[in-house]
Amino acid sequence: MMAWLRRLRGTILIVIFLGVFFYIFSLNFRPPERMDVFQRVVIETTAPLIKALRNVFISTEETIKEYVWLRQTRRENEQLRSRVASLEEEITHYREAYVENLRLRRLLDFKSTTQAEMIAAQVVLHDLTGWFQTVIVDKGFRDNIEPDMAVVSDEGVVGRTLDISDRYSRILLITDPGSSVDALIQRNRVRGILVGKDANGCVLKFVRSNLDVQVGDLIISSGKDGIFPKGLRLGIVQGTFKDPVDLFQKVEVKPLVRLSALEEVLLLKRGAILPENLLGN
Repeated sequence: MMAWLRRLRGTILIVIFLGVFFYIFSLNFRPPERMDVFQRVVIETTAPLIKALRNVFISTEETIKEYVWLRQTRRENEQLRSRVASLEEEITHYREAYVENLRLRRLLDFKSTTQAEMIAAQVVLHDLTGWFQTVIVDKGFRDNIEPDMAVVSDEGVVGRTLDISDRYSRILLITDPGSSVDALIQRNRVRGILVGKDANGCVLKFVRSNLDVQVGDLIISSGKDGIFPKGLRLGIVQGTFKDPVDLFQKVEVKPLVRLSALEEVLLLKRGAILPENLLGN
């Protein structure tokens, strides 16, 4: 019974609405005259409602359009950001390839200039503990690598081979306290032993206090230790300290090679002889 009443009420409301609509619509076909009371009541009652519904419809339409526009804009922004990120990644790859090409070209030029038998290797691991100044390269016994082979770059001496496996080798850098290189001051041939101090530098030991050593002097290998050929660049004198009661002066040296940024190196075959004019020695 209740369901039937609800259906009847809905039907009555529809009929009333349609009647009012057609009544208002029919007014357009009547000659102009003053509205009667019923007409005025209907117009005054329904017009605000229709106007309000129209405003709601317009507002809703604008909101929907704005929402769609915002979604589209957000999607386009995401696509643009993705494209920009992709382009930046490509630029990074191109820049990295360019820098690597420059490094390899310098290394190749150095190798052709020295005319010594060398083996190129890539650094695959830097010692991360801080206890030792060493790196691992991707060449080993299978590549004819032996212990105590001099390791260089186009900038100068890197170190020497220490431990060898089939495919890899550990390089002892010249900054390690366990490293020592027989060295000369290029300017006046003053001799000493270059010993590693820490990651930032080395010390040229056993230089008498009365000998002339100046900041900026170039230190090169003397070739008398049986490992490093004569004339390889080692570093630049950064400071000298003399103690009146000490027989030797302290000479601090900064390596020419940026050891923390090593990526490729050259391993010199034992007994390699470099040209006499190499690096001005």
